[in-house]
Amino acid sequence: MANLDFDISQWYNEDDLDYRTPDPPVFDSRGTSPAHTNQPQRGGPGLPLLQLADWDPNLPYDESPPTCIHYSIEWKLLLKKGRLSKLTNDTEQNLVLAPGAFWDQTLKSKLQQLLTKKMPRNKCYEPDETNVVVSVTDRSQRDLTKRFDELEIDWEVVEDQLMAWSHLLRDGKRLRIDISVIYKEANQPVAVRTQQITRRGGVTAIQLAERAELLEEQEASGLTTVWKEVYTLMRCTGPPCQGTYCWRDPDNRKHYKLDTSVLTKLVDYAEEGNTLRTHGDVPPWIRELIYAKDQQDSERRKRKRQASVSESLPPIHITNVLRARCNQDSAGCSTVSAPETREEARIRYTTQLDIPQPIDKSLHRYCEWLCARVTDPVWKDGYRVARKIALEEGLDLERLFSAQDVETKSLIEKGVKRGIAIQFVSKVKAWLEEVEA
Repeated sequence: MANLDFDISQWYNEDDLDYRTPDPPVFDSRGTSPAHTNQPQRGGPGLPLLQLADWDPNLPYDESPPTCIHYSIEWKLLLKKGRLSKLTNDTEQNLVLAPGAFWDQTLKSKLQQLLTKKMPRNKCYEPDETNVVVSVTDRSQRDLTKRFDELEIDWEVVEDQLMAWSHLLRDGKRLRIDISVIYKEANQPVAVRTQQITRRGGVTAIQLAERAELLEEQEASGLTTVWKEVYTLMRCTGPPCQGTYCWRDPDNRKHYKLDTSVLTKLVDYAEEGNTLRTHGDVPPWIRELIYAKDQQDSERRKRKRQASVSESLPPIHITNVLRARCNQDSAGCSTVSAPETREEARIRYTTQLDIPQPIDKSLHRYCEWLCARVTDPVWKDGYRVARKIALEEGLDLERLFSAQDVETKSLIEKGVKRGIAIQFVSKVKAWLEEVEA
């Protein structure tokens, strides 16, 4: 057997050996990522989201690559008064504190201060709803959109989505939260004010008074009054309109008179950021409303002319001979539903319905019930337009049920299709019976 004795020092130097136990990885105070990591980990584990207990306001948190979630917030403060108008907006950049904590610590109080500063002191406003959109600059990921009543935001849902996308930060993507907080005027004496203004000029006077009041509030807040710009554009000072509001069709040069409902839609279109500098900028869907309104006015004038001609003709006397009522079992008899009598209309008008509370939410549920009964998207959109008009006018289900003729006519004048308007005001009792069942 060969001699195996040899000097092991020929193979290595004993001084090069390190018998110490390796140090554990060092973690920073903000999460689970190793503080010494300096290379991006594509597709690796997510980053932590700093809560208030882990956050140090004096640290810059500018590590590259990041060791915690960075995001930005773009927020808007909106006022609902018949329609939405933007009071202010701002951007909070490079945030690391969790959104819920940042809302409680900073943003919520900032919104309240701005609301107090922007709005008149003699009025009170309350939160109506908050819309939140969480997004990432990655085309393969869809935005998360959530709606919350008043200011009751479920921040856990928002923060879970941020953490689900946190690994994309290492790939250079950016996280953003868009927050739209909508306030409305509280304790408005709508019934009294509407009754007083109606005596002076009807629905048009109400809308004009509300527009004037909104203009005053916008001017007092230093906001751009889109109302003035739109009304100035649509005011026609020459023939044939002579001072009224009209739209000049760029194709045939015809003048179409505009009522308050169409002007309001034009204002909403401009306030959403769309260009409306010339008559050619009016969008196609509003043009269709203008054409339909002109057609209705033309037919109404035609009926009036026919009625006027009929009145000028000598009267024709017709003697009606009614047949005896036949029994239900008799052959050849058919049942025809008689029109509603005056007494039946009076009973319906004075009937008190048990509308579920709150009444504005009941209007939403009633509309969705109607939409669930049809498949045509045009019908669904028509129901929702009718609901929007009812909410803007402060109408509840009991009013729709008791004054069906009046409210049907009002909805049709505001652009709702005749059949949709009739169904929207006439199905209230059927919905209530189904809810009670």
